[in-house]
Amino acid sequence: MKIVILMAVLLICDFLAVESQEMRLVQPSIDSTILWVIPADGGTPKDLTRIAKKAPDRFHIRASFEEGGESVLKHAVSRMDLICNNKGTKPVMLTLEIDLSQDGKRTDYDNRPEAGMKWRDFIFIRFGHQSWKQASGKTEGWLSIVRFEVPPGMTEIGLSPWYTYKDYTSFIESLKEGPFLKKTIVGKTNGGRDHWELTITDTTINAQKKETIFWQAREHAYESFSSFAMEGLIPFLLSDKAKEFRKRYVIILHPMTNIDGVAEGYEYRAGYDFPEPRTSESGKMTFDAVDRLRPDYAVAWHNWISPRDRNVVFYTDGANGKATARAWLRFSQLFPSLRAWEHRWKDEATPMKYNWHDKKLGDNNIHQYAMKHYGTKIWGWEMPWWNFTTDDARNAGAAFSQSFLTTISEISSNSMPAPVKKELIRCPRSKMTEFNVKAAANVSNPYQDAMLVGEFISPTGKSHIMDGFYDGNGIWKLRFVPDEEGTWTYRLRGEGVNILEEGDLLCTASEEHGFIRIHPESPYGFSYADSLPFFPMGDTNYGLYDDSPITAAGRQAYLTKRRQQGFNFVRMEVGHSHEHANVNPAYWAWGGTASKPDLDQYNPVFFKGLDTLLAQMQRQGMNAELILLNYYRLPFTDTTLWTVKRERRWIRYLLSRYSAFSNIFMWTISNEYETHPDGKYRIDTVTDPMWVRETAQFIQQNDPYHHLVTVHPVVSSSTKGNSPVSPIALPWRIGGFYGADSALSVLSQQTGQTGEGVVWDTSCLCWNGDDPQLMASIRADRVYKKPVINTENGYEYLHGLPTMRNQTHHTAKVRRTSWRIISAGGYFSAGFSGTLGHSDIWNRIDSPNHYTFSLQDEGAGAQLGYLYKFYTALPFWRMNPYTAIHGDAVALADSITNIFVLYFPHGGNASLEWTGNEILEGRWFNPRTGRFGLRQVIKPAAMLDFDTPDKQDWVLLLQPKAYQPDTPTSAPKKDVKR
Repeated sequence: MKIVILMAVLLICDFLAVESQEMRLVQPSIDSTILWVIPADGGTPKDLTRIAKKAPDRFHIRASFEEGGESVLKHAVSRMDLICNNKGTKPVMLTLEIDLSQDGKRTDYDNRPEAGMKWRDFIFIRFGHQSWKQASGKTEGWLSIVRFEVPPGMTEIGLSPWYTYKDYTSFIESLKEGPFLKKTIVGKTNGGRDHWELTITDTTINAQKKETIFWQAREHAYESFSSFAMEGLIPFLLSDKAKEFRKRYVIILHPMTNIDGVAEGYEYRAGYDFPEPRTSESGKMTFDAVDRLRPDYAVAWHNWISPRDRNVVFYTDGANGKATARAWLRFSQLFPSLRAWEHRWKDEATPMKYNWHDKKLGDNNIHQYAMKHYGTKIWGWEMPWWNFTTDDARNAGAAFSQSFLTTISEISSNSMPAPVKKELIRCPRSKMTEFNVKAAANVSNPYQDAMLVGEFISPTGKSHIMDGFYDGNGIWKLRFVPDEEGTWTYRLRGEGVNILEEGDLLCTASEEHGFIRIHPESPYGFSYADSLPFFPMGDTNYGLYDDSPITAAGRQAYLTKRRQQGFNFVRMEVGHSHEHANVNPAYWAWGGTASKPDLDQYNPVFFKGLDTLLAQMQRQGMNAELILLNYYRLPFTDTTLWTVKRERRWIRYLLSRYSAFSNIFMWTISNEYETHPDGKYRIDTVTDPMWVRETAQFIQQNDPYHHLVTVHPVVSSSTKGNSPVSPIALPWRIGGFYGADSALSVLSQQTGQTGEGVVWDTSCLCWNGDDPQLMASIRADRVYKKPVINTENGYEYLHGLPTMRNQTHHTAKVRRTSWRIISAGGYFSAGFSGTLGHSDIWNRIDSPNHYTFSLQDEGAGAQLGYLYKFYTALPFWRMNPYTAIHGDAVALADSITNIFVLYFPHGGNASLEWTGNEILEGRWFNPRTGRFGLRQVIKPAAMLDFDTPDKQDWVLLLQPKAYQPDTPTSAPKKDVKR
């Protein structure tokens, strides 16, 4: 590309940059590494003084409106095309602060579809002749802040991939005229540039028998997506696939309407119809084409930057004099699903919003003009660049053409398939019902490029959009859980698959409690959707579904035992055992085999087995903390195969298949996420938390039932390094990464395993003692007013089993840790050496030791069951840490009922400050046996003193005398004293 260097000083020194407000003038520097260059063909901003150097590797760029005069636009600036020249010999990590406010003149921050400034957190970059790549970042107000690496030499940078006037002329020149294509120059622009018109049709068929389609792209100068789409459209129209369309239609294309605007670096309409239509030569030629052609259809292609994942097809269709959605519904069945790119159709439940039938028309807009004067049917397209490559844009252009032409042909021939009317379905409230449809896909890979979408309208008029999933062999499924009693209407429609069904669903009363949420009375607690409190107590069984030694009978016995002990959720992974998958293909989640995977397909047999397990758990009242990604095993750790696109597609499939299960307690993005992306223990304190937040946001956006989201960590957010052994500022905490924003709804911890006072017990080959920072860690994260769960604080040892390389803990330590976590205001998940569900992995990494699956434990299971029974008899969701206590004890209190729970980890004495005047009753509770002592009267006093019955750990329950809990089962050796 020819490059104009506007300032000669750039050849030998840095540029002058006038910084606004607090910024200072940056003087030329002989040793500067980064220089900025404005391309001759479409560069913007044209004034290099709009680029301010804030540091050697950090620049502030004020994007600008180049048309001249005052812009009519109020949304963020949409065009920036610059070249960064790295004069050094090494790559540079560059940070750009791109100000899209046009010096404060843009005021529409987030109100209209094309606004959405908070989602303009990405740009595109291209090194040399490589492909354009998306670089993600963040937004702060009107700034889009992106950090990326630039190698030595020239790097092109844009808010969108560039498509210049030279690219346009090169493409036109590459097209050879023939029996189906005619190229014509219809005039010159004001800038003296050729304005091309292409005609594609089968000339052997009489043109008078054909309908005419006038097709435009690039009316708005920044909308380069439409130019790349043209490069896919035209080859398709000339291909054998379009043979029948060429017989039926004469298609006239203006591949670039606003030629001068593209070439001159304008943002929007100047060069075409700004400030008024027909004031430019390009505008005149476009209106003249409409007058000359009097087209039956006019197609306009655009693209906006925001909303970054919402797309629009506007259309014109009516039947019997009334507007109808049939054209859009058919088009979306034929076009590949936007879910493949993490996009959706905007207002997908109300497509009539974009029907131009009976639209109020004027003369200034070219499409309204054509419709008003010639009855032209208007079709159009808005596609954002986010998450698309230029090849994606070309493929989408071809797909749009085939889908559009098929749709209008079926309407004209009255051959469009009608919706299938279904019989009434009955479903209890908060219970899952499953829809099954057999249908042919219009894409080669239905797992990747097709989707079943459900649109459900509640009795009160609320719209719910649900994604279904492909289950192999032409079977599509969708799982739905109604939350309102009464009659629902629904529509099942395909994207990239021939599905269109409509019907009613009668939701009846039920005793189901619904999904688990944050408790409405406490940001630290949980409840079901109907506000029934939920006290989570979990166990860890990573390979519950697919670890080799865990048979179906073993799963049943395990779930039965844990439920009897009070456990109500299991930490489990999706696709845990690579070893088992190598032996039994039913446990391989993708296409192909574990040794020769096809990661763009899924194995329905694997997921049907997981369906069965989750349904079994639901029947037994057991919930799942489902861990979605495992960066200890293939294919997740293969960075050449496990791409971002595949990862998002994997997560979307899991969400669409399992989000309707009410026993999904929460989604955990990854176990020890610091191993992302290659299985190595290290954390980049910028990119790793960013990945977690972006993934959590993706889950929130695509989970229609809004399950809780967390991530399981090992490195503290207060780390002074990048590994688990790096020094940290005590106490350990994770809230520094994820507490302040809304991406994660629950903060998970992994503490309590080590610390001063924790010693190795050689008699049982396990750790004993207490981590002194355990409770401080819980309290440090509670400041963010989110639930805190410690989900890996020490696995109970099992005599005779290997120690997982010294990762086992004594029963007493496990018990004390659990009580201390609850006393600090958190929750926990336990783990037992015999039932971790990790035998396949540990048999490989810890050979010749042999691991298996055993329901035996050393007593912690029953003891934690006592804890569960103790707390679920209390208003636990309202209980918070009570700090006015002295001695070796910790306390929780409910300020409404004046109930106190004091835990003494090592026995001894403690004093409780209290300002109440009620008579209390106290009972000692033995956490080892689950037995209460007799009630003792506690008279009011400013300081209440207590001694434990012995030197072991004890629990003291204090409550008002009128409060009547369960009848005591036994008496301890000593009673409460005051």
